[in-house]
Amino acid sequence: MGLPFALRALDVDSGSEFVSNRLIEILPCHGIELTRSRPYRKNDQAWIEQKNGAVVRKLLGYRRFEGLAAARAITRLYGASRLFVNFFQP
Repeated sequence: MGLPFALRALDVDSGSEFVSNRLIEILPCHGIELTRSRPYRKNDQAWIEQKNGAVVRKLLGYRRFEGLAAARAITRLYGASRLFVNFFQP
């Protein structure tokens, strides 16, 4: 599924879960700028951190999940909550 608009920039955390060497190589080829927050500066990505606390942590808590079964369950949970969170919550 593609985006309904052109992606001009990708703003991510500095963590390796978001940024890989391959991503860094691919983005410029597609004219997409990559910006990253500064390490240990959680306010650099305030909207992301707010979403983590308000949505992700409320749905999943702080526990670390591993494995395909957990990934499938989390995907189903996000799918069920996506519309509510994005369109019906202020």
